[in-house]
Amino acid sequence: MQKKIFFVTAICADEFVAALLGVDNKRHIEPFKKRTLKTKIAKQQIVITVRIYMSAILTLISSQKEILLLKTGLEEQELLRMWCSIFEYGPSDMQLFNELLLPAYQHDGIDGLSMSVGKSIIDQLFVVNDTLNPSELEMLQRTMIEDITAVLRLLEAGRVEAS
Repeated sequence: MQKKIFFVTAICADEFVAALLGVDNKRHIEPFKKRTLKTKIAKQQIVITVRIYMSAILTLISSQKEILLLKTGLEEQELLRMWCSIFEYGPSDMQLFNELLLPAYQHDGIDGLSMSVGKSIIDQLFVVNDTLNPSELEMLQRTMIEDITAVLRLLEAGRVEAS
């Protein structure tokens, strides 16, 4: 279960970032296509963007923490250590999660999380660093909800219902 969750999260983030970069069309990111990508994007900026999106997924998973911990057989700190190890999170990634994304989600829900994620991604990949417009915000929220749903489906798989 642990491997599946990490694998699905990585695929979701990879597909989303690949779509933003225009190298994959598995995701429909039409509102972002109006933005201009930076002419030179370093590999590290792409890695940071992937981690930003994975942090958004982790933030959303936190609302289902009990089932996540139960299904993975891990304690919360173990899960976070594994997450950081597998995805090679550094101090700046943890700072982004702890100081920006998680507080935005706790304060303003998915709207706050989406705005923070969007702004962070825009800063990494796009020329103009303004806030998300309403259609970009809606698309990002829909994408994150679809991705967290994919992870939650894994957690629900095999769950035995009481009869």
